[in-house]
Amino acid sequence: MQIADHIERTRTDRSAPEVLDRLQAIYQRRQKEEWRATVDRLDALRQSFGEERRQVFPPALRDRIASSARGGRRDDPRGPGLRYKSLIEARNAEVDLKAVKGLHDRAYDKFGQLVKGYSAFHFHESVVGSLADALVQPPIVYAPPDPDKEKLFYPHFGGCWDRLDQNQATGDGAIVENRSYLDCAARMGSKLVARNDDASDVDLLCAYRENGYLVPFKTLRTGILQVKADLSALICRHHISTYDEFGWSDFHATTRGRLVMAVFWNWDDVDPANEVSNQWFISGLDCRGDGESFPGTSVQPVPGERRIINLFTEMAFPAGRELWVYVGVADRIWALLNDVSIDISIDSAWLLNSLAIRSI
Repeated sequence: MQIADHIERTRTDRSAPEVLDRLQAIYQRRQKEEWRATVDRLDALRQSFGEERRQVFPPALRDRIASSARGGRRDDPRGPGLRYKSLIEARNAEVDLKAVKGLHDRAYDKFGQLVKGYSAFHFHESVVGSLADALVQPPIVYAPPDPDKEKLFYPHFGGCWDRLDQNQATGDGAIVENRSYLDCAARMGSKLVARNDDASDVDLLCAYRENGYLVPFKTLRTGILQVKADLSALICRHHISTYDEFGWSDFHATTRGRLVMAVFWNWDDVDPANEVSNQWFISGLDCRGDGESFPGTSVQPVPGERRIINLFTEMAFPAGRELWVYVGVADRIWALLNDVSIDISIDSAWLLNSLAIRSI
C-alpha cells in the first residue's frame, strides 16, 4: 500500500506587512498535527475495517463470488444486475451477510463521526442566505458604519494568506488537484479534485485547503468581536460520482465548505487568540451507499449569490488593543471506499466584498 502525504508551504501577500516565518511554521505544524491526528484515526479505521471484513469475507471467497457474478450473459438488459448476482452467490457460499452488513454500518457511522463531528446551526449567523431568507429576501440597504461602534474594510485588504493545504490518499487513489483561487485582491477559495479509478479492498481519500484575508482592527471597547463578512459566489460546485467495481460494494464520502474567522494579537503570534467557524457556510454533499447511486454535480450557491455571515469570538478583548482579524474559506473532502471507484471534487471561488468588525 502506498500513501501520498503532501504538505505545501503556503504563501502570503508580501506587499502587506509580512506574516513572520515563525508564525507560518508553527501554524503549519499545529495544523499538520490536527490533520494527522484525524487522518491517523481514519487510517486505523480503514485497516481495522479491512481486517474484520477479511475475517468474515475472505479475499479468496470474495474473488470467487465476483468471478461467478460477472459470468454468463452480461448484455441482456432483462437479466439480473451485478449486485443481485453477487448477493445470490454470497448466499450460496454461506457468507454471514448480517455480520458483514453490521460491520459496514459501524465503520461508516464511525467515519461520519470523525469527518463531520458536531456542528450546530444558528440562524442568527446568516443574515443573507439563510433558510428564512430563501423565501423572502429583505432589500439590502447600505448604512455607513458608526465609527464609535465598528470599522468597515473594502478590498484591497491588509494582507492575503494562502493558509494551508493538505492531501492524503491510499492505494491507487490520488489527489489530482489542490489549487488556490486566492488573488490577493478580494477573491478566495480553492479547487480540490480526488480520484480513485481502481479502489482496493478499503481505500481513503482526504484533501483540504484554506485561504483568506487579514485586516488590522483596534478594539473600541472591552468585549467580544462581531465580524460580518459580505461575500458573493463566483463558482461553487461540489461533485461526487462513483462506480461499483465489485457488484456488492459501498462507500461514504463528504464535501464541506466552512467560513473561518481567527483573531491574532499581532503578526508575531504563534497561534490565534481565538478561532471560530460557520460550519454551514456551504453544506456540501454527504452520501453513502452501494456506488450505483450518487449525487453527481451540485451547484451549492448560484454564481452571483450574495451571503452575509456574522461570526462572533468566544472570548473578550480589552479596549484599545490592536489586533489582526483573519477571514477565510476552508474546503475539505473525505472518502472511505470499499471497491468503489470515485471522482470527488470541490470548485469554489468567492469574492470578499467587505468586512465589518465591531466590539460588542
